[in-house]
Amino acid sequence: MKRLISLVLTLALTLALAGCGGSGKTVDVAALASDLAEKVTFEAPMKELTAEQLGNYLALPEGAEAAAYMSNGTTAEEIMVIRCGDSSEASAMEAAIKNFLADQRAEMERYLPEEVARLENAVLARKGSCVVLCVTADTGTAETVIKEHLG
Repeated sequence: MKRLISLVLTLALTLALAGCGGSGKTVDVAALASDLAEKVTFEAPMKELTAEQLGNYLALPEGAEAAAYMSNGTTAEEIMVIRCGDSSEASAMEAAIKNFLADQRAEMERYLPEEVARLENAVLARKGSCVVLCVTADTGTAETVIKEHLG
């Protein structure tokens, strides 16, 4: 009987942690990206990308939900919010984003060297199956907004 209760409690906890936020709630990917775009200070205007456009920069896992914004190209400012199918996909996506940032850094060193610091201080967060990137000089606000959504 104790094993059965333990198994049921373990299953319930696993299901509760399965959402993007890890607290039983599922993060609204579009709302988080929109809040970042509205509340964080960006130097350049930010343009919303479709998931297909984001797929030009990152290989999204099948079934992933994504929302993203990018600057007009005069800065390295970006927002990416991606909810994967599970935490192992999210871990792989986090690694892919780190590679993307390294590539961006190499590119900016050649063309916009003043943007390198912004990329080096980018806010990258992962919780559960959700990965969030915000490249901005306003990292404090970005961290606050992300924490509000991810917990």
